[in-house]
Amino acid sequence: MKGKLIALVVALGSMSSASAIDRIDMEQSCNYEGTAYDEDVYGFASDNEATKALGKVMSYAGLEPNFVIKAANVPNAAAVIQGPQRMILYNQTFMEGVQDATKNDWVKISILAHEIGHHLQGHTLQAGGSRPEIELEADKYSGFILQRMGASLDNAQTAMKAIGSEQGSPTHPAKQARLAAIANGWMAARDLNTNKPSDTVPNSTPVPQPVPTSPSTSPSPTQPTTPTFVLRAVFPQDPYSYYVTSTDDIVGVTPQNQVVPVGRKTPPTMPDFVWMYSTGYVSYGVDSQGKIWSRHPNGMPFQVGYVTNP
Repeated sequence: MKGKLIALVVALGSMSSASAIDRIDMEQSCNYEGTAYDEDVYGFASDNEATKALGKVMSYAGLEPNFVIKAANVPNAAAVIQGPQRMILYNQTFMEGVQDATKNDWVKISILAHEIGHHLQGHTLQAGGSRPEIELEADKYSGFILQRMGASLDNAQTAMKAIGSEQGSPTHPAKQARLAAIANGWMAARDLNTNKPSDTVPNSTPVPQPVPTSPSTSPSPTQPTTPTFVLRAVFPQDPYSYYVTSTDDIVGVTPQNQVVPVGRKTPPTMPDFVWMYSTGYVSYGVDSQGKIWSRHPNGMPFQVGYVTNP
């Protein structure tokens, strides 16, 4: 098989870059099931279905896709970095087999979402490949984004139920742990999208302003007051606007001016931060200069946004 692929590369070497076959270095990669690479890996043009699925997942993440998707002779699917280029690789036969076996249209999307999670969480920036803790983080992201796309919890877990290993390995956890991670992400997204009456912010204006009152018209202690926006959190790659209210709630304002609860401003749990931007899915640290920080799994901090006046 390896010899045939090499011959094919030579035979097609004069074709345009749009249909080129690329040899891919898998040193910095994370794959779905933990199967080893027994031969050189080559990337081919992606089929339209996979390309559209990638774009759909990224649209629900609120980000532009800045990586390439390719069909490849990987055992299942993988997130890879080669030089400056980030890639999603997938085995077309594997994907078709999983969908045929489960009769579920969500399985391909959940597998791609898992690999996208590796890229978005910085896993492929580290040497060492797959490890149980980062695989669970990618599983959690898969569950989170599938819930936002409208999948049921059962749909989000279908691929893992069908092909996950009952036994853990040095690189991948056992199936039950991975199903729990998917469920945890799915429920975090469900809770984020649930607009409970106790969590709603009165009025729907993006930046409600305090209304001056005279002593005679000031609200009594028993009257509810409208929380005002005291800080704005800016994430350059996110189309939503986020605000911290006077009651330490964090809310998001969509491009359609819909106000949704996001999380809470909480006391710092890590050194060097003055408070935490905490949601059901992730916590960021905010320093004394208003910079918002996250951390790669290797412990290295990186800035994701900043806090400013509303």
